[in-house]
Formats: sequence, structure tokens, C-alpha cells
Amino acid sequence: MQRSFADQNVISQLFIVVLFIGYISLSSIYLLMPPLLAVLFFAYHNALSKHNLFGLMIIMVMLLVLEAEKGFWFGSTVVFFTLLSRYVIPKIEQIIRCRACMAAIFVGLAYPLYWFFVWFVNKLFLLSLPQIDWHILLYMVIEFMVIAALI
Repeated sequence: MQRSFADQNVISQLFIVVLFIGYISLSSIYLLMPPLLAVLFFAYHNALSKHNLFGLMIIMVMLLVLEAEKGFWFGSTVVFFTLLSRYVIPKIEQIIRCRACMAAIFVGLAYPLYWFFVWFVNKLFLLSLPQIDWHILLYMVIEFMVIAALI
């Protein structure tokens, strides 16, 4: 008997989610472990551009776990990454063909621009402004190397 299910590797992707939950928990304890925000943005953009619905749902679950662990607004990364993938990244991909440059752009959009997005929303709702930490620079370097290896 053959399965007629379109996505044959459901168990392995759910195992990746479980590993990610463990990793995010450890990254809250050990501050030198990056939260993989830029890597998730890269994976989110790839799943969205390839119309991979199941992969997109898995990445959205990972983003929601990241938001819950780090104290971000619920759904803010999903909204932010969707807006970037829909309006900003296609324009940048028309201009830039360099792989390392695209990795740097993904990291630059994921960390500083997301912080500015959260800052703007908090300012709009008259809430306390988010704090920026020096660890973000280390996270950006590490995730740039990871994304450059993935591209």
C-alpha cells in the first residue's frame, strides 16, 4: 500500500520542532546561543516562495515558540516576515544576485529592522520601548555564517 499524502516527512519535521523548542530554551539560559531569528526568516521566505504550506506552518509554529520564549508580541514576527517577504525581498532580489550579500540582507532585516518594527509598535501603543543588547551583534555574525552556508 502506498500513502497518498503529499508530504512524506512529517515526523522528521515535527522532530525538528521539538529540537527547536529545546534549543530556544537553552538559548535563554546561555546567552551566547543565538535565537535563530534570521535563520527562521530565511526558512520562512523560502517556504513562502516555494508555496510549501506544511513547511510554512512548521516555521510559523517555531516563530510563535520563539516569541513566547523571548517575550515578543504574539504573531509579530509572522506579520513582520510576511510583509518583508511580500514587499521588500522581491525588490531586493531583482537588484542583488550575490549569495553572501543576500545572507547579510536577511540578517540585517531580521534583527535591526525587527527591533525597529517592535519599537514603532510599542511607541504607537505608548508602551515601554524594547531594550537592545550587545549580544545582538554576536547573533548577527553567527547567523550570517549559518545563512551563508545554507544559501
